[in-house]
Amino acid sequence: MSKIIKNQVNVDRSVYTEFSKDMGFFSMHADCWSVVSEIINEGEDGKPAYHHEITEISERFVINGKEVKTDGFEELYVKLYGNGAFGKLLMEFDKEVESEYYATTEYTPIKN
Repeated sequence: MSKIIKNQVNVDRSVYTEFSKDMGFFSMHADCWSVVSEIINEGEDGKPAYHHEITEISERFVINGKEVKTDGFEELYVKLYGNGAFGKLLMEFDKEVESEYYATTEYTPIKN
């Protein structure tokens, strides 16, 4: 009978990171969830490197120190800045959050 051999172990981490940005009249907050997997032999100087997958970014809005409903904030923002402005705001914020996530994570991303 042949022996069973363990070939690989993959450890994934579920990571939650919160970001915020002061926009003057209001502030934006992002709840960022990601899955981080350690990749063996990919880091520099023998240190581990990690593959990251951001699975969700959820935005929240605060006015005068109080969290407000997203639907109400969106309605106000659209009335002030027009159609498409809220979607553009979210897209730009999410890009900034993603960039800051990779710049500040303690799990060294794999360099492509």
